[in-house]
Amino acid sequence: MSFFFIILSTFLLFPTLHSYTLAFSSPEQDELDSGYNTIVDDKNNILLQSGLVLHIGDVYINEDDHLYEITSIEGSLAIARHITSESTLSLGTEFIPAQGAATAVQSLIAIYHTHTDESYIPTDGKSSDPGKGSIMEVGDSFNNRLNELGYQTLHSKTLHEPHDANAYQRSRRTFMKLLGHQPVALFDLHRDSGPLASYQTTINGQNVAKILLVVGRQNQNHATTLQYAKTIKANADTTYKGLIRGIFIARGNYNQDLNPQSMLVEMGTQYNTKEAAQRSAALFADIIPSIIKPNPRSTSPLTQGTTKTLVENTSAEDGTVTAPDAETKNVTFTYNILSIIGVVFISIITYLYLSTGSWQEAKSKLYKFCKYEFTNFLGSRKKGKD
Repeated sequence: MSFFFIILSTFLLFPTLHSYTLAFSSPEQDELDSGYNTIVDDKNNILLQSGLVLHIGDVYINEDDHLYEITSIEGSLAIARHITSESTLSLGTEFIPAQGAATAVQSLIAIYHTHTDESYIPTDGKSSDPGKGSIMEVGDSFNNRLNELGYQTLHSKTLHEPHDANAYQRSRRTFMKLLGHQPVALFDLHRDSGPLASYQTTINGQNVAKILLVVGRQNQNHATTLQYAKTIKANADTTYKGLIRGIFIARGNYNQDLNPQSMLVEMGTQYNTKEAAQRSAALFADIIPSIIKPNPRSTSPLTQGTTKTLVENTSAEDGTVTAPDAETKNVTFTYNILSIIGVVFISIITYLYLSTGSWQEAKSKLYKFCKYEFTNFLGSRKKGKD
């Protein structure tokens, strides 16, 4: 009787245990809700102003390739020490993917947006427009220019709202779907926060928004992804010096653990115009051929120089999630079943140990239960059928 009581209790307590587990696995906020942080050197010179959340140990490679490490943080101000004054970047003519090189579609590039609400105040009148942020239009400019250069593209406009600490968990599902098409590179396009002066520049006589590359240091691909970012910046500096303001190596993941050719790209600040960011996106696309060459012999179902837009509303403004597809339901169902089985198994072992006082007695009791109880149960069913 006690045995079945503990199993029943386990099932009743499972939702609580499940919520308890999730509470401890909640992600950290990756950017500020409002305002921006400032990083200065020991002489109080401003190095970077960004809406990204800062941590001690984060590293910034500035526009001139000087490397700084954050040593202290007080409020919105961080102090960084200068590590090296030598160039940290080596110019490469082409980046060779470190994983999946034999199977990746060499000219297929995927684009998506973890924060689909991000917008530009001078153009849109607000910095956030849930469901239709103009950062997705900046993504269109990047996408279209890549098509002109001969690349196949997949541009996902799947919504991952609300804009909170769980956005990267929601965009992870989109990332996984894009990976199914075997792209050679994936770009998560964002819009940073900060003063206009930190992100505004002129290239070829046109007003454009500077770009910040972000690499997460909490994943096994950190070294490869950082080298990828360095290669992008080095090639950009030879063509459009000043377009990329630097590389920020932050504490975080940004889904880059799933693929080393994934890059988070900050396209200007909320005070740039959308048009300036769109021009930057097109210039950024011009850099890609020096890193990834189009492959006219690709066997992808998409033809060269074409695009496919993936749109899927996964969340609403109020934070509610729409009904998941069959694949997601199956994964969730399997996870829940395995979780329940695991909790029940642990409960049984704990019960047997507490009731017998030793592992040897617990093992003996479990053996007898399996041998006699299940045999009697199955035997009763068999007699009933006869």
